[in-house]
Amino acid sequence: MAYFDHAATTPLDPRVRDVMLEHAGEPLNPSSIHQPGQRARRLLDQARGQLAAAVGLGDAGQVCFTSGATEAANLALRGLATGNTGGPLHVVTSALEHSCVRETLEHLAETGRVVLHLLPVGGDGRAVLDDDAIPMQAGLLCLMHANNETGVVQDVAAARALARRRGIPWLCDACQTLGKEPLVLDDLGADLVILSAHKAYGPVGIGCLAGPGLGRLVPQITGGAQEEERRAGTPSVPLARAFAAAAELAVAELGQRREHLAALEEEFLACLARAGAPHRLNGTAPRLPGFLNLSFPGRDAVDMVIALDQHGESASPGSACSTGVVAASPVLAAMYPDDAERAAGGVRFTFGRQTTRQEVATLAETIVSIL
Repeated sequence: MAYFDHAATTPLDPRVRDVMLEHAGEPLNPSSIHQPGQRARRLLDQARGQLAAAVGLGDAGQVCFTSGATEAANLALRGLATGNTGGPLHVVTSALEHSCVRETLEHLAETGRVVLHLLPVGGDGRAVLDDDAIPMQAGLLCLMHANNETGVVQDVAAARALARRRGIPWLCDACQTLGKEPLVLDDLGADLVILSAHKAYGPVGIGCLAGPGLGRLVPQITGGAQEEERRAGTPSVPLARAFAAAAELAVAELGQRREHLAALEEEFLACLARAGAPHRLNGTAPRLPGFLNLSFPGRDAVDMVIALDQHGESASPGSACSTGVVAASPVLAAMYPDDAERAAGGVRFTFGRQTTRQEVATLAETIVSIL
């Protein structure tokens, strides 16, 4: 089976696996005061420092480990909403956000804890950051770094300027960015950033919420003083060390990974063009390399993915968190509100560091045969 769904999850890097397994069998509880516990604390602090350094965050104390991106998003959004005692929190966002952000905000809005203000979305795949669309009472901007369905990189410089100009915190989902685009959190300027290990060849089950905005949050998981009382529960030292190792490798190998992914994308699109296979690229703004969302006229995305799977090719009809839900992508529906067929037809192809040129050429041939 050829795997073209690296935006959903990446295979665990053997080098990261070795780091994770090094201490996997040991009794490591960083909250214990005996020597094994203090050793666990040192290993956890070391991992936190390595991760912070890898993503360009000067203060390692601004990293809060979580079970993944979904928990990090909930901690940020629910933590800010709970701490906003003067009424509902007014949040500026768009339909482009990942479901862990979008659906959490919708739930908070339904319960009266949040008021949503949606930014318009362009056909290029970017949210339109218009000052006129930002209400005076805005208390949070939610804008991701790179979209998880199209790979389009949002205008983060404009987001930073807008948030500073209006004096509001900015929550940025950067899960897809690590290892594919330069990422320096101190330069990014977001108050809170969501990261996930398994999007960058690390293990499933660990992520983090990072940035100077952690101090604004009301904890959502209580019952212990772990993570500076931001998130109760015994942290996994092996997973934290693996996350840090994956982040370090992502940064060290960024150039060669980007070059490899860009070459695969060029080869794939060239094969489709030579075969005359009709397709439309969803999202024309600058994208992450090796990250494509294509619609095939007259073809439903789910049908295409099933047909590809039967040929031994794994792709996705959208975000992995929407698997099993046969509906038009909210992201593509926002980008192309007058083209229901295009919105329902987007297939996501995301290549990885182990994907070969032969594999993408064969993928193109398979698509041609299906069409």
